[in-house]
Amino acid sequence: MLCILLLALATAQAADPHPSYRKLVTANGRAVVVLDGDNASGPVLDLFSDHLYQQYQPGQEATRDLLYDSYFGLGASDGQAWLTAASTFDYEHGTGILAIDRSRGDLVVTEYAFAPLGLPVPGFVHLLRVEHRGTAAEDLRAFSLHNYHLGQDSDGDGAYDDGEALWVEDGVLSEWGATTGLGMRFLPLTAPSSYGCDQVWATVGGGAPLPGTCGTPEARWEGDDRVGALQWEATLQPGEVAWFGTIQAFFSNWDAGDVRAVVETWRSDRDPETLLADERAAWAAWLAEGIEPEGLSADEQAVYEQQLVFLKMGQVVEEGDAHGQILASLPLSAGTGGFSHTWNIAWVRDGAYAIRALTAAGYLQEAGDALAFLLQDKAGGYTDYLGGQDYSVSVCRCYGDGSEWSDENEDGPNVEFDDFGLTLWALGAWVEAGGDLAALGIDVDGVVFDRLANVLMSLREQEAHGEGLILADSSIWERHWNGHQQHFAYTSAWAAAGLGAAQDLWTAWTGDERPHHDVYRMRADETRTAMCAWLRDDDGAMTASLEQRDQGSGYDDLAAVEAFNAAGIDAAGATATASFARWEEHLAVPSGHGFKRNDDGDSYDEQEWVMVDLRLAEAYRRACRMEDAQALEDWITQQALQNHWTIPELLHPETGDYEGPAPMMGFGAGLYVLAMHTRAEAAADCADGVGFDCDEAPDDTEAPDDTEAPGDTEAPDDTQPPGDTGEGELSRCGCTGGRALLSPALLVLALPLLARRRHP
Repeated sequence: MLCILLLALATAQAADPHPSYRKLVTANGRAVVVLDGDNASGPVLDLFSDHLYQQYQPGQEATRDLLYDSYFGLGASDGQAWLTAASTFDYEHGTGILAIDRSRGDLVVTEYAFAPLGLPVPGFVHLLRVEHRGTAAEDLRAFSLHNYHLGQDSDGDGAYDDGEALWVEDGVLSEWGATTGLGMRFLPLTAPSSYGCDQVWATVGGGAPLPGTCGTPEARWEGDDRVGALQWEATLQPGEVAWFGTIQAFFSNWDAGDVRAVVETWRSDRDPETLLADERAAWAAWLAEGIEPEGLSADEQAVYEQQLVFLKMGQVVEEGDAHGQILASLPLSAGTGGFSHTWNIAWVRDGAYAIRALTAAGYLQEAGDALAFLLQDKAGGYTDYLGGQDYSVSVCRCYGDGSEWSDENEDGPNVEFDDFGLTLWALGAWVEAGGDLAALGIDVDGVVFDRLANVLMSLREQEAHGEGLILADSSIWERHWNGHQQHFAYTSAWAAAGLGAAQDLWTAWTGDERPHHDVYRMRADETRTAMCAWLRDDDGAMTASLEQRDQGSGYDDLAAVEAFNAAGIDAAGATATASFARWEEHLAVPSGHGFKRNDDGDSYDEQEWVMVDLRLAEAYRRACRMEDAQALEDWITQQALQNHWTIPELLHPETGDYEGPAPMMGFGAGLYVLAMHTRAEAAADCADGVGFDCDEAPDDTEAPDDTEAPGDTEAPDDTQPPGDTGEGELSRCGCTGGRALLSPALLVLALPLLARRRHP
């Protein structure tokens, strides 16, 4: 096959898996902390935020990085210095615990940082373990430096360190911004021997102890760029171990007292070693709840388990409307320049992939929380782009509270109809796995059927050219509007998948299994048929969009691979074979491994995209091309093993270096987990050879008589069906409905029905 030939030709110059990423993150759904391995003086903690998401609501200040840096220092017989150099640093596998080796001489020094899963406030634990392997006693001084920027940026230097205050009370060091109300408590885990609030970096670096001077609650040490530190002392005999450390906890609105009490209650007098052991146990217990796919290699299992950890760390657990969202990435990026962006924003598309992965892995609670976030019914700001119809799920992404958020530029907003199909697909899989629709706490009839499934069913091109495709939109690569919207294959593929899921959801919700109510599935089949009719080139290959196909060139786009994964078009058929051949010829990257996303040519397009690698691997398996699928998966697996088990958004197309945000959630961790779980399904698809064949006429030629839409039947237990026109129930956003809802019966009667053929 062509792909095998290309891989063989590239073997001599193919890039090897190698380290290129040096940042680690720990998070617990409330706070996020970053270890920067690229720091000039050595790896240190240099990012802390009290929320995972970028912005809670429109017009509100963005979430700030509050930390300049925080690290330990150590004094012993061989001298005193800040501990910034490290020989190694990594995650403790299967956890969010960061471990850094800062050993020197006879002292084995290990630093740990982790945002505890159970800590009920934004914060993290920072520990130092010192083991003495010498032959004579050692007198130690340990230090902990806390350089936070909690003030204002009144001088315009971007530091936000103006107007800060420090004080010590009962051995606890505190800092706040005197006018911002943002603050941190540094609670020592063993009693400190001293502390300092002035010139602490120079004092310790010069070999001196801290002087024990600072502000008090009544007379705080105020000024610009205030930095505090704690000091401990211990004498170690040969073979002995000493522990030092703090819990660093955020507070706001000057409410420092409460956060200290909450943290001390959570700690419950546990010593540093016990805190670490308990966190390890918590992660082990959570991973044990999951369902691991069979047949993983040792390397795949290691990477798979850490991807679950990233998904757990990347899901918000704070109370309120923010609860449950899964960010596209944690606030980290690999590389510099044009790809140093971060995507700690809840995209619907990325979230759907992550939800589907969590569902497959057996984490129904986490998946359900993420679905409840997406289905808060806080969308509807772009109804003009949907013919005036109201809708329930964001057309792009969400603010931290779930409000709809679409970025706009000179070409208008991003309005992405694929989000509707993806959400239905993720929801359908969750219900099939045992999730309870009623437990989501939403108006299921209104949110899921009327303002989601029925709206998606109506977004059908009725013009002769392209009839049956989903209307032009911005789609996955976010091409904006104002003439840039197109009839994308990706959007229609997910519409087919989502409408098929909607049919199963309707049956599960109402118990209605009558064949003539199979409207959603019939519309899914119409969409598949339209894709075959309008989106293939002269050789039968699937193109990016109707518009690009009409141009006759420049239409290669690996997003269209979802025609064979999501839409169910036969991955072993002629259409898939022609598509794979074009993509392998035009989209393979020079590194000799993966693929760029399309042939549009800008610098972002030209990178290797891990997302398309993993989706193509699944399609290869469905096509019985197991070796090609395994080669792509092995490349991602081995790269992750070389780079702290992390999967990025992008890889450099020539070198394979990490680029863009990392770790990614839906487009990275989620898709890797999903790839491991869908192997059996894809192999079964290959084995039975059943699929929607673009080149085969339908089995039937007539639609069922007396076709009724789901909204024309009475739902059980007085549940209002999708087509109800009465007063809507109170939604989670506190709004009530009172409009006449669009009935799918009207849509079906107004549009021709294509015949159905049976699918697996």
